[in-house]
Amino acid sequence: MIKAVTFDFWDTLYPAFGSDGGKTPAELRAVTLQEFLKQIGKEFSIEQTRAAYEHAEARLFEHWRTDLRYCGPDQAIEDMAVHLGVRLSSTEKKQLIERFRFTSEVNRIIPFDGGAELLARLSAEYRLGIVSDTWLSPGVMLRELMERDGVLRFFSATVFSDETGFLKPHVRQFRLAIEALGARPEDAVHVGDSEKRDVAGAKQFGMKTVLLARDDPEVEQSTAADAVITNITQLAGVVPRLVKS
Repeated sequence: MIKAVTFDFWDTLYPAFGSDGGKTPAELRAVTLQEFLKQIGKEFSIEQTRAAYEHAEARLFEHWRTDLRYCGPDQAIEDMAVHLGVRLSSTEKKQLIERFRFTSEVNRIIPFDGGAELLARLSAEYRLGIVSDTWLSPGVMLRELMERDGVLRFFSATVFSDETGFLKPHVRQFRLAIEALGARPEDAVHVGDSEKRDVAGAKQFGMKTVLLARDDPEVEQSTAADAVITNITQLAGVVPRLVKS
């Protein structure tokens, strides 16, 4: 019997900023880095700051491919500085980390349509949790976003990689959430948009899985997930079927 449901955050419950056709996080952060460095007397082209950002991002991707260890903003800023050959004071690093949070941009993001209503409905029957990777926008910021939208109250556990030191699909992420929810893996479902991080990680831990595939409904033929949905609101009809399976 299903007792708990966990969710990925970005592109599952909330759209990633830039996914609406605006500037991508890489484009925004390249501009932010260029402007910040100019303010402290260091001139670089947008191509150079974009390359520095991508250099730092590559380290994160390398951890995803290898040890699944979280590398945070401090390491990212250091990687960018080294790539550009500049030295930043501790104060300047803290200022840049704060700018990279993109508080104003993130605060404009709202849950996908029907998401809040879905969570209210599911929370009446199941214990809910979040299992999500973070990088330059920390978990505390995402909780504030959910609190603003009135949905944080539906969750009994929130697990973010900047607070645990690990990345999905590491089973530690799922274990921490399920233990906090007081459930067993076989009595829980994880919902996310990544086959490699969400489906593979949760499956390895023994959970049932639902893949959210907005742009590729045909993925049902190749996924290891127990179910595929193309809209988060469809989950309300899927979980009861998983209960019976």
